[in-house]
Amino acid sequence: MVNVPEENMDVGLLALIIAKEYDPKVEVERHLNELDDMTEEIERMLAERTKGIEKMIMSKTFLFEPGVWNDNYPFSYDLEDPLGKQLENQLLSTYLNSRKENCLSMPALFIALMERIDPILPFYAVRVPLHLFCRLYDRQTGDVWNIETTNGGHPARNQWYIESLGIPQVSIERITYLADMSKRELIADLPQPLMLRARRAEDYETALKYADLALRLNPHAIYSLVNKGAIYSQMGYEKLERIKSENRGVSQKEKQQLDWWDQEAGKYIERAFALG
Repeated sequence: MVNVPEENMDVGLLALIIAKEYDPKVEVERHLNELDDMTEEIERMLAERTKGIEKMIMSKTFLFEPGVWNDNYPFSYDLEDPLGKQLENQLLSTYLNSRKENCLSMPALFIALMERIDPILPFYAVRVPLHLFCRLYDRQTGDVWNIETTNGGHPARNQWYIESLGIPQVSIERITYLADMSKRELIADLPQPLMLRARRAEDYETALKYADLALRLNPHAIYSLVNKGAIYSQMGYEKLERIKSENRGVSQKEKQQLDWWDQEAGKYIERAFALG
């Protein structure tokens, strides 16, 4: 995944590979065929219209408005688990199966479809705190459209995100938030459920591997920076608690390990704060 050139990245395929890493029962080929079938239906709806805005509107219609194109079963925001606390709900495969999802998989699906309809269309994921949406650059008019996938694909202004999410100016200047994401940067956000599952299971070595994967794809992956710092901090805390429960002092070797974990935790959290 890390070695795939940006221009060859298939968001749909890579998102499904990540889903299969989470759940080996995920049928990647079946879901890829499903994406292809969706693309064909959207192209029929387009009826050879070629403008970027038309491609976006027809894709939005296919996804979010009930009709014969989606068997009157549109895709929607999962109001019962909007933040994806059920980790499998963050996977693209789950979204394709249930048609209810959250702000991680919804933009991934939209982009997976748009890259099949028009690979050179300037259509991007955009990150804001704990949320992703999409953005289209209309080649014909020069207009820029933010597309909020959790709200039926309706437009949203940058200022609305800034005010509603309290986005600091420094994070905009440092392109942490509200900047167009490359495919590589988007893919770096998708292993979040893998990292969190390992963390919840206290399998910190595996959790760190997924965080490192994300940071190799995108050194500024804010979610992974924060989680990597938190994992090291958690490891140190649990080690100290075990020592206390054993009613003994800290050995020199343990102190060196604890100090290193503390330094690493601070380093990654500081990197996240520096990005705003």
